[in-house]
Amino acid sequence: MTTTLNKFSRGCATFVLAAALCTTLLAQMDPTPTPTQAPPDASKNTLSHRDRGFLKKAATAGMKEIAVSQAVMDHLTNPQLKQFAQTMITDHSAANTELAKLAASKNFDLPPQDPSIADEWSKKTGNVDSDYVKEMVSDHEGAVKLFEKASKSEDPDIAAFAQKTLPTLQHHLMMAQDLSTSIN
Repeated sequence: MTTTLNKFSRGCATFVLAAALCTTLLAQMDPTPTPTQAPPDASKNTLSHRDRGFLKKAATAGMKEIAVSQAVMDHLTNPQLKQFAQTMITDHSAANTELAKLAASKNFDLPPQDPSIADEWSKKTGNVDSDYVKEMVSDHEGAVKLFEKASKSEDPDIAAFAQKTLPTLQHHLMMAQDLSTSIN
């Protein structure tokens, strides 16, 4: 019986000693505060107002070029204009993918596509070729100006994207102007 009592006493003493050691260690550790809300993402505020505006306008313009070109593709009669529309879809899809990656790296949410643009253009009647090429000239004039300004951004990533994309947009504008001259 004494042996059992001794074993029990030693077990209790070991337990008390272990509990005291744990309490001492926990008291020495710095308490970790429990946040009541997630810490603000500092990178969300790094874009200037101008850069945020550029990302939004560039995304909207690129989505419009794709939507309009897809909507009119079956209504165009000029084979060169159909080829131009396919170029718009291909080039602007690639640029939009790159723009989306850039925006994501800056923690900026791009606007969603406006489905009404495609609906409006798919219902067009009359001289769709002429209307489409006029729209492309106008849109690309605006896009070239937008990207020229953005190419001077203080954000090196935005400036690089704009500088890389600008020659393609200038080429699109030149193609649209040439098509406009030949069609009208």
